[in-house]
Amino acid sequence: MQRQRFLFAALGLLTLWRWALLPTLELAPEEALAVFRVKQGEWAGFFEMGPLVPVFARLGMLIGGAGEFGVRLFAPLLALGASLLVWRLGRELFDEQIAGWAVVIVNVLPAFNVAAMTLTPGLFVCVLVPAVALCVRSAMRQADPKHRAWWAAGACVAGTALAQPPGIATMGAVVCVFVLCRQQRHHLRSSGVRVILAAWSMVVLGWLIWQGGHGWPDFAAGRWLPEWRMMPNLLRWIVLASPLMLGLMVLAVSAGFSSGMLQTQRSLPLAMLLPLAGIDFLYGPHESWPDTGGVVWMLFGAVLLAHRSTVARTVVIEQKVSVRTVTLVLAALQSAFLLQTDLPRTLGLTWPFSTRPSAETGSSHAFTADPSKTLRGWRESARVVSGVLEQAGGTGAWFVLAGDWQLAVELDFYLGEAGAVKSPASDLRAYAGRNALFVTEERDASGMPEVLKNRFQRTELLTVARVMHAGNEVRWLKIFSCHDYRPPDS
Repeated sequence: MQRQRFLFAALGLLTLWRWALLPTLELAPEEALAVFRVKQGEWAGFFEMGPLVPVFARLGMLIGGAGEFGVRLFAPLLALGASLLVWRLGRELFDEQIAGWAVVIVNVLPAFNVAAMTLTPGLFVCVLVPAVALCVRSAMRQADPKHRAWWAAGACVAGTALAQPPGIATMGAVVCVFVLCRQQRHHLRSSGVRVILAAWSMVVLGWLIWQGGHGWPDFAAGRWLPEWRMMPNLLRWIVLASPLMLGLMVLAVSAGFSSGMLQTQRSLPLAMLLPLAGIDFLYGPHESWPDTGGVVWMLFGAVLLAHRSTVARTVVIEQKVSVRTVTLVLAALQSAFLLQTDLPRTLGLTWPFSTRPSAETGSSHAFTADPSKTLRGWRESARVVSGVLEQAGGTGAWFVLAGDWQLAVELDFYLGEAGAVKSPASDLRAYAGRNALFVTEERDASGMPEVLKNRFQRTELLTVARVMHAGNEVRWLKIFSCHDYRPPDS
């Protein structure tokens, strides 16, 4: 009992520490996009994320201010909620000791620590999917097919789809729970399962309607296609789970199979983990850093690993303690490196964490990609653009045109009231006759894209800026002056 009290006190202190660190990290593009959608009043859209993230960003800004702290105000609280759900799941399935170790493992996972410090769809998935598992377990123990636990599970399923459309297809994992829990197959015919499927279908239908009305952007980007490359996907897992922790999770899953866990009442973590891990392995690389929603399977892996490390009798106690200590310390250090240092550069990979892979060979690019790059250099980039904008004559006759939406939403957030920021996809008819600063991160760009260049009477390169962090280049900006904008229909 004393250990459990210490665990809850530690979780409270960890939440306070995470709150203190929130302003030290610049907003990632997905977070800045949520703020941009709040400003534009686009609450119901599904562009890159569902409406749940902008809603919480807005609430946080109302309470904590318009800075990084306000935008991410609820992130540590959601991480705390996910930890408590994991503890509850571990306690119901096993005991309090295993539940406590599961919480410790979860809170040293690099992927979970990144999610706990950023307001992205992944964090909501890490809360809602374990909540679905608990609701499903509670509902399956009831004789009433219309028990309120089924409705709670349906609400969590809908919330997952609203956070990360189209629900990352992981709600198929909820169905797999019933299929794999062979002793509970009769529940497949219950009205409770229909509630879950109906809630998920309604949100996905709304997502499909929105996609159709906006030209099917997710399908055009190829997000429906899996990533079949084995090594990049595996290395992504190593970074997000730390190598020793990932290896031990694999051993825990193997032990679960050998002990026939899927045939027992304790099969829920393994039954949830398997389909979730498969989906994340194939589709997780499509998610841009720091959104790590697909790795929700690691939370269930933490429960299995805590169980295995506690009941394993083939290892003497001294070796067990040593392995446990080394594993937790290594994962905690890797979490700190991913958030606060440039060490991930030495682990660079050709994955979407580096949103613009260079044309270099994979071996040389492996030493230049930086997953944490999306959290660095935006504030300084805005200062550079603001300085150039001021020298050009201010915002009266000038607006800022960014090369892509990621750069546009970041400059919009950090420039504040310095000027209007648009992306090439924006409607620019209201800016006819005005001058613009075109800002791009394309290192090899010798000029503006022709489709944009033809919209201006004259363009010229003004400056090139290198934004540095800890001695490393994190942003490369090229700024062009563009005169007399002419709409396409003029």
